[in-house]
Amino acid sequence: LLKPEPPEKYNGSASVRDFMKFVTDGTSYVRDGRVAKKYRVSKLARYLTGIAHDFYISKVADDVRNWRLKQFFTALYNHCFPLTYRMDQRAKLDNCRQGERTVRQHITSLSELFNTVGITDERDRVIRLWRSLSSRIQQELWKEKLTPETSLYDEV
Repeated sequence: LLKPEPPEKYNGSASVRDFMKFVTDGTSYVRDGRVAKKYRVSKLARYLTGIAHDFYISKVADDVRNWRLKQFFTALYNHCFPLTYRMDQRAKLDNCRQGERTVRQHITSLSELFNTVGITDERDRVIRLWRSLSSRIQQELWKEKLTPETSLYDEV
């Protein structure tokens, strides 16, 4: 059996990449380690530093067994990120264009923004991707008989 790998420490920085890495790695760590649900948040607490740890101590520690991962991660996000962060990221998404980047680089940026603002609907993702691609690539997609209204995200 493989021993679960612990997450890297998270300091509460308002970095979506750092936060999502902590959420993903932390969730895998406690699930793969078969930690009981009521102990999962406390098990992850040792990987918090800075304002993330301050949040844990002030809001969670006294009642940690009643916190579930999803609830904890949501509250941690709300504590560490500015109130307008999602709104700012939504504006960034609305203005996101491929420009000189490769399609792969552009999709990476879009995916991060989709996750940040909570866009999970595939049709919405396809339409936003389509509209943000260069006109040359859009023309090629039309030639391949793909459309923003019916094609799957992975096809585009």
